[in-house]
Amino acid sequence: MEEVQKFLVKDGEEIALRPAVPGDSGGIISALRSASPERSYVLMEQYGKNAETEGEYIRDMDAQKNLFLVAVGRGGIVGSLAALQADGGHRPETAHVLNIGLHLVESSRGLGIGSRMVQYAIEWAREHGFKKMEASIFTTNKRSLNLFRKAGFTEECMKLKKFRIGRDYIDEACVGKWLE
Repeated sequence: MEEVQKFLVKDGEEIALRPAVPGDSGGIISALRSASPERSYVLMEQYGKNAETEGEYIRDMDAQKNLFLVAVGRGGIVGSLAALQADGGHRPETAHVLNIGLHLVESSRGLGIGSRMVQYAIEWAREHGFKKMEASIFTTNKRSLNLFRKAGFTEECMKLKKFRIGRDYIDEACVGKWLE
């Protein structure tokens, strides 16, 4: 598989998908923070507090067991995908599972970028010997749920009222894809 993949989106702009490098950390955080008001889609608390700590996280990541992918175009980073070995690879019972999380800035949604990022991750996972991929998605995020369904993920469980955001309780859908 090509490590860097370039393609044109629906509006004709070129997007490049590639593994993240520490220097991307500021752009990744900016892209993630662009959705901070959309708390029903992403919890910002689980990401680096600043570019330095995010850069250290990327640098120290085991690239044989984890993928941190960025989508670059439109003048910067427009999306990121983290595919991390379950339980940090510490449990042999779950070492075959890759947990995936995806984020795109709002202006880059609906152009096919997310689908290409998920397909890249699936190909990478197969090449690295993973057997299963999983994602947990807020049920309020219909667009993301549809994207994963189109990629062949199926619903495995529903965690009712898993998150409280403000006064609202949000369900979480667990989706998975077997890779063999």
